[in-house]
Formats: sequence, structure tokens, C-alpha cells
Amino acid sequence: HVRVSVTSLCIASGVPPTTALRWIGQMTRQGLLQRVEDDADRRRAFIALSDDAADAMARYFAEVGRSASMLA
Repeated sequence: HVRVSVTSLCIASGVPPTTALRWIGQMTRQGLLQRVEDDADRRRAFIALSDDAADAMARYFAEVGRSASMLA
């Protein structure tokens, strides 16, 4: 549940900014990400996983952990 600036997310993606912004827009429309405007600086916005996406990721990693322990 950590929010990241759009700029930082674009840089971390390793793709051109226009591509990263398009992906962010698509994932926001799909309900995977939440965009939150910065009240202190209207030029900046933050991105966070939606609650549903965070829950799905937690379930995924729990399942991966269970599968890995079964193989050990």
C-alpha cells in the first residue's frame, strides 16, 4: 500500500514515457491502479495498487509460496 509518483513509475518501467503512461492509463481504467492527485502540487500524481489488485497479488504470492513448499 505504497503510492509512487507517476514520474517514478515511468522511469522504473524501463520503457518510453508515452508507453508507460499508456499502460498506467489502461491499468487504471481496468481498476488495477488508483491515481491520486497531489494536493500540494497539481502537476504531480501518485499511483497505488487498488485494494482488489493488492488482494489478488497477496493471494498469488501465497499460492506460489505453497507450491514452492510442496516441491521442496
